[in-house]
Amino acid sequence: MVATKGNGTNVRSDMILRQLAKRHASNNPAWFFMTEVKNGPSQIVSSGLLKLDAMAIRKSWVNPCFVGYEVKVSRSDFLRDDKWPGYLSYCHKFYFACPAGLIQPEELQSQVGLIWYNPEKDCITTKRRAVYRPVELDPALLMYVIMNRLDSDRHPFFSSTRQWCEAWVADKLDRHNLAGYVRNKLHAAIQQVMEREVAVAIQEAKIQRCDELEAWRSEILNLLSRHGIYAWAGMGAEILKRLDEALSGRMPPGLIAEMKGLSRSLERTLREAEAGQQ
Repeated sequence: MVATKGNGTNVRSDMILRQLAKRHASNNPAWFFMTEVKNGPSQIVSSGLLKLDAMAIRKSWVNPCFVGYEVKVSRSDFLRDDKWPGYLSYCHKFYFACPAGLIQPEELQSQVGLIWYNPEKDCITTKRRAVYRPVELDPALLMYVIMNRLDSDRHPFFSSTRQWCEAWVADKLDRHNLAGYVRNKLHAAIQQVMEREVAVAIQEAKIQRCDELEAWRSEILNLLSRHGIYAWAGMGAEILKRLDEALSGRMPPGLIAEMKGLSRSLERTLREAEAGQQ
């Protein structure tokens, strides 16, 4: 049986039963917890058969306690149920257990307890404690527990194999959806890391390339100056123009100036020599 709350969360009866079982497993002294407990064999009490969704028995000779539970996961099921008052004579305490808010304490008799189940946290909370009522334990109920439940081979928390299979499929779908969500989150995180690493690598490559270009430009300026082509870093395209002229076979301007200087010196020396011969 499944209840759908307003926020879309599905609540099954087995979810609540599991938490009830954990509640009694943590208590001391030990409790014996059962689901689908009848007040006798079906073939004998078929006309007045009652079936508690769960029962917990405290293992104590001095202070035994039978706690009955009726689990409701839909509002309509609670409103239609007119058999539950008959459960009171078979247990010392009686509780309704339901999704939070499905049943309010004021809707129940004062001696009846109420437990709410929180599907978001997968836990139960006692909304109202049940009142302990001294009752004479029914022999038929005790014989049913001894004869039919001590070595039960049923699926715990489920009334049939079909209900167990439906719950198994639902849980598997939930795990599949969770796995897909986690996978998508991991993919997005990995993608972000890769994008950051690529951006860093590109920036580092740009810096390295700029350093290499700067080194090449410095070498070119030194080479030009050695050949009489004086340039500086801020000249930009002018450097390429002067380098093109040098590579085209034209005489470097510096060499022409030196040759002119040598020519003037030679002419002066010749004049001085001629004057000395006269």
